[in-house]
Amino acid sequence: MVTASADHVTPAPWLSDQDVVDRVPLARAIEAVAAIVAKEARGTARAIPKTMVTWDPRSAAHALGGYDAETGRVAFKTWVNTPRGAAALLSLFDSAEGGLLATMEAVAVGQIRTASISGIATREMSSPDANELTIVGTGRQALLQVAAVAAVRPIERVRVWSPRAESREAFAETVERELGKPAVAHAALEEAVEGAPIVTVVTRAQDPFFPVGILAPGAHLNAVGAILPANAEFEADLLAGSDLTVVDTLENARKVSRELIEFYGDDWSSVRTLGQMLLGEVTRPASPNLTVFKGVGLGLGDLAVAALAFEAGEYA
Repeated sequence: MVTASADHVTPAPWLSDQDVVDRVPLARAIEAVAAIVAKEARGTARAIPKTMVTWDPRSAAHALGGYDAETGRVAFKTWVNTPRGAAALLSLFDSAEGGLLATMEAVAVGQIRTASISGIATREMSSPDANELTIVGTGRQALLQVAAVAAVRPIERVRVWSPRAESREAFAETVERELGKPAVAHAALEEAVEGAPIVTVVTRAQDPFFPVGILAPGAHLNAVGAILPANAEFEADLLAGSDLTVVDTLENARKVSRELIEFYGDDWSSVRTLGQMLLGEVTRPASPNLTVFKGVGLGLGDLAVAALAFEAGEYA
């Protein structure tokens, strides 16, 4: 925190993305994000809703945040994402004193938060014995997405698909090298998905490319890319086959999820939240045809990850 005396000011610490990665193990992040999502459902934490502006189909500026009454911390994250690059900044505050605790680069914060949310959704919504994962998309979010699913399910093999052969083959090699999981790159999306009990889609697709009817009976789908109102990854009618559709935040999903907006229109009464699942108010059906999790970004998750990074330092 910034502290001042007559002759000295101690600045709040600055954390780089690498600092965050070094200080926040994914397993701890999953539990911390789950805890703060449950707090929101109980009313002891509040998300600051996302606000955004877009320009051209693939560029946007975002802002969101969260307040945790139990820890007395507030976070604000802002970022800009374009086809040529992205940058993000997070500020962590003490809600009682109003002081700045830390500032940090927040690309890693967002990647860890997004992976953690997928891990939590997979733990709550997929078959407990699911042992294969298909990852669709091989960008900068993908490796942590695989790691998060492997942290909550006994994954024995990873299937990989993306449009470019060199990308999917290189990513399969990365999964084997970094995570120690056998991985296979597939030339066709349908082949990669066939029979898979867990599928994670994390892309920046502008138009839906994931069709209805290719998921295995009982599969769980994490759809965590396409968080701009003009973008979509899966065909909206896929949701007709879902026995349980869950979001990280209803308020943000109703603003930015093109797939859910197109399918649910004005009636979102059947859409549940991850917080409801964590409190036991909603449970996975015994034998679902399909379960779907749509993540669009929850500022409370950023707060949880940032707090872990801050607490790992000698200044906490």
